[in-house]
Amino acid sequence: MKINKFKIFAVFVALGAFLYYLFGVFSSSVGWYGYRKWEHRIGSTSIQESKRRKVFVKELNFMIIDSNNLKGFDFKPYIERGFKYGKHSMNETVIERHSNYPYNLSYERNKNDSIALDIFIEDKKKLDSSDVNWGFLKNPYLKDTIRIQIIGAKDSRGRKKNGIIKIW
Repeated sequence: MKINKFKIFAVFVALGAFLYYLFGVFSSSVGWYGYRKWEHRIGSTSIQESKRRKVFVKELNFMIIDSNNLKGFDFKPYIERGFKYGKHSMNETVIERHSNYPYNLSYERNKNDSIALDIFIEDKKKLDSSDVNWGFLKNPYLKDTIRIQIIGAKDSRGRKKNGIIKIW
């Protein structure tokens, strides 16, 4: 029995193409399309990203007070329009148009340290809406000063890094 080398090669190519396609479908179902990232409202992590996405509104004033052992901490609060990712790409920006709170209170910060930022509970009431670490606004301005607590890890001497940020 004589086997044609071309048929064997064609079967391997077809099998490889089928497995490649099958892996793509599987990857999409547990990856981008599995997580359905385009359905959730997000915010940018920097003013530069916000400007690139064309959602930047304005930078806010702030002051760090009661900071204890806090060195090298960068922070810049700003307001931007709320948005979602596009259905097929994180680079696509879909501005939130059907929301009671079309603006985000966002901030840029260095993430090289293990510092957590938490909006004071009583100050969350000053925002139009909020969740654990985001503030949402009906209008592109703050009605009152917002305080954020800085909760940090210990420095090399064992002192805890902490403080308060006031934003207006």
